Amino acid sequence: MKNIFLFLVICCIIYSCNEPIVKYSKLNKQKTIEQGEWISNLDSLSGISIRENKIAFFKNMEFTSDDIYEYQIIDSIHQSNGRDIKVGEFLMMKDFKDTICYQIINKNDSSLTLKTDKNKSEIFKHKASKK
Repeated sequence: MKNIFLFLVICCIIYSCNEPIVKYSKLNKQKTIEQGEWISNLDSLSGISIRENKIAFFKNMEFTSDDIYEYQIIDSIHQSNGRDIKVGEFLMMKDFKDTICYQIINKNDSSLTLKTDKNKSEIFKHKASKK
């Protein structure tokens, strides 16, 4: 009887260890980033302009209407053993023909750090912030 019980316990443990991880995304609770201009640490004439749910990356303090995207902040979630674990936060920008995502490394009212497509990070400081 002990052997059967031990066998059932081991089977349950093995089965629960092999439970697949469900991956999904959902809107972040903080739906927007502080409005205004965010200046790049790499080039003081480049950065991000944010108005309501619109975002534009600018160079030499200029951008065109083609550079304007709607944006959302998305959480990447892994679900395992009935628990949701947030594994990342992303800035998702969409227009009529394209969708671009950047991983958010750090975000607060005065600083925003994004992982660029070249796997490097770029820090943007809010223009109104003196930090």
